[in-house]
Amino acid sequence: MTNDFDPLWNGKSIPKHHWHFHRQLFARYGIVLAPGEFSEMLSDIKTGRATIIERLPSDAAIYMIRNVRLWKQYFVLVRSGYVVTALPPGRRLKKFR
Repeated sequence: MTNDFDPLWNGKSIPKHHWHFHRQLFARYGIVLAPGEFSEMLSDIKTGRATIIERLPSDAAIYMIRNVRLWKQYFVLVRSGYVVTALPPGRRLKKFR
C-alpha cells in the first residue's frame, strides 16, 4: 500500500458542510482537490472566471470548473452562492467540455 498523503494537508481540514461535495467530486470524477484548490474554485465562481453553463430557478446555477493542476473539468451546482454538489458528467453536460 502506498502512502499518497500530501504533506500540505498537515494541520488542514475540510469543513463538515463541504464533505458531500468532496465525496461526490471523487466518486464522479476521481478528483481529490489539493490544499487551496477548493478556495480557488470558490474564487473563480465569485469573480466570474468559472464558466456558467446554465442558470436554474431558485437562485441556482451550474458551473464548469477547470482544475489546471490535473487538466480536468468538472461541473458544480451552486445555490444562493453555496456549493451544493459535483454534478455527474452526463451527456447533457459533456457537450460543454
